This record gives sequence, structure tokens and C-alpha cells, in this order.
Amino acid sequence: MRWLLILLFSLFFLNQTAKTQTLELREICNLNYRTDYTSIADRNKDDLFPKGSTVGFVHFYRGISLLRQRSYRESIFDFKHALADTTVSRSLCNLYLGIAFMQLNMPDSILFMYSKAMSVPVAELKKPEFWDSTPYIKDNTFGAYLMGTNNALHNTTDTLLIEALFNYAIKDETFYDAFVNYGCYTYNLMRFSKAISFLLKAREIEKKDDSTLLLSMGYLYRLVGDNTQSIKSYDLLLTKDNNNAAAYNNMGCVNAYLEKYPRALSDLGKSIDKDEHLIEAYWNRGIIYLKIEKFDKAIEHFTKAIQLQPNFGDAYYYRGFAKKAIGDLPGSVTDFTKALQLKKH
Repeated sequence: MRWLLILLFSLFFLNQTAKTQTLELREICNLNYRTDYTSIADRNKDDLFPKGSTVGFVHFYRGISLLRQRSYRESIFDFKHALADTTVSRSLCNLYLGIAFMQLNMPDSILFMYSKAMSVPVAELKKPEFWDSTPYIKDNTFGAYLMGTNNALHNTTDTLLIEALFNYAIKDETFYDAFVNYGCYTYNLMRFSKAISFLLKAREIEKKDDSTLLLSMGYLYRLVGDNTQSIKSYDLLLTKDNNNAAAYNNMGCVNAYLEKYPRALSDLGKSIDKDEHLIEAYWNRGIIYLKIEKFDKAIEHFTKAIQLQPNFGDAYYYRGFAKKAIGDLPGSVTDFTKALQLKKH
């Protein structure tokens, strides 16, 4: 009798654990460093209207066209020749040169270029205290932005220097890309509240809402526990783009975390309607159906996720639980075995 009571208690405990298990939902965040040419150049409009017709300007504008078609080495040739023409903006030439160097993964070239442009030794440019004490000059913000982004991508341990560089870049309160990249950097450090503050500033500068930014902010608000602002971000995004499958997916996740499961399933259904290949939406529906013990539906959605991504080990794993719950023990063993095989690779 005593052993029977222990067994019953164990089964009850396991069942309660399963019911209170944290949902492992998959949200989409597209917050990435801006290292492309058009993000800055399109705001400057310097490639749309000619400022001059000297040989230097011809090199400058050809360099811009080459950047657009990702011919980075060729563009470097043109920008270096454009720098010899004193009527061409040196700061913009250096900016576009730096972007080309970054795309070619030539960080030292960026340092040497700005060392020459600012008449400062390379060793000084690598010191946080140099940027903390240097008087603000708008043209120098381009260099700080590029070096900060380059270090954030490749020298992630130089945290003091990266912070100093980005802090200098955002002294230009109109520098949209600098605020976005600083936000991305703090997001990667899991300083989510700080990331939100930088992205909010970027939104103020742009004066129009960028879909990628709104999607990322919705995710960040959820991470800091502000579900109301998270949903508002997704609502605003969907008023701009009602076909944004990622926004519906993330909205569904927030509602699932709030245990509003019917609403969450509805949101995720809309996500699938907008993009029938969005694996995250099938996965999230499968997890919710597993949570509310609609096991056949869970199997259906995990199966769809596997069809879209055959090596999706976690989908096999959770589908194994659903199969076990409906009594398909051979099927669950097969799925658990497949999950093990995939996790070993």
C-alpha cells in the first residue's frame, strides 16, 4: 500500500510538472548591426543630386554606384582618388571607404584611415579615454560609428572602447544608424532596457516607423516584462503592414505567455496564413497545443515544422511527447531516437 501511494504521488508530481512547464516559444527578432551602404547614404542623398563635375566627383559617384553593386575593392579605388579632390566631402569619402573596408573584413584599414584623417596615432584611437575626452566634431562621428560597429562585430571584449565609440557617435543626435547599432550592441549584452532607449531615439529621428525596428522593439519589451508595450509595438507594425507574418507570430507568443491561448492560436494562425513557410509559427502552435493537451493538433503542427525543416531536432523531441500522450509508444520512441541523432551532430 505504501509503495502504491508513493507511485501515485510521483505520477501526480510529474503531471503537475508537465502542466507548469515553461513554454519554449520561438519569437522573431531582426535587430542587426547596420553595416550596409544604403542605410546611411540614402539619408544623405548625396548620390541622387550631383554637387560638382570635377574628376574627383566622378570618382566619388562611381564609387557610390560600385558600393551599391557590392564591388567593394573597385569602390575603394574611386574613393581614394576622390579624396585627392579638395572639393569633395572628405568625411563622406572616408565614411564610404570605411564601409567598403568593413564589408571586406579589413578592420585595420579603417583604423589607419581615420588615424590619417584625424591626425591621431592608431594607438590613441584604441583608447576609450581618447574618445571620452575628445571635443565633439560632427565629421568624427562617422569614424566613431564605423570603429564602434567594427569592434562590436569582431572585438566584442573591448567593451569600454565600444561604449566610448558609440557614445561619441550619438553626440550627433540625428545619427539614426548610430543609435540603432548602439541598441543592437546593448541587446547582444542583454541590457534590454538600454537597447529600448536607443531604439526609441532612433524612431524619433526617423519620424516614421521602420518595420524591423518595431518587430525588434516588441520582442525587447516582452523581455523586460512590459507585455502591454510589446503588443502595442506589434499592433503598430500591423497597421503599417497587415501581412507581416513575423508580427503575428510574436503577438501570438506574448498572448501565450499571458496564457491567453485561444487568442495566441488565432494570432499564430494568421501568421501561417500570411506565410505558410514560417516554421516558428507551426512550432509555437505545436507547443501551445501540447500545453493545453490537444495532442493530435500538436503532432500535426510539429509534423509540418519537420516537413519544412527535416533536421529540426526539437520538433521531433516534442512530437515524441505528444505521441506518447496518445499512446503511440513506438512512434514516440522513433521521434526521441531521431531527436538524439540530430542533437549529436
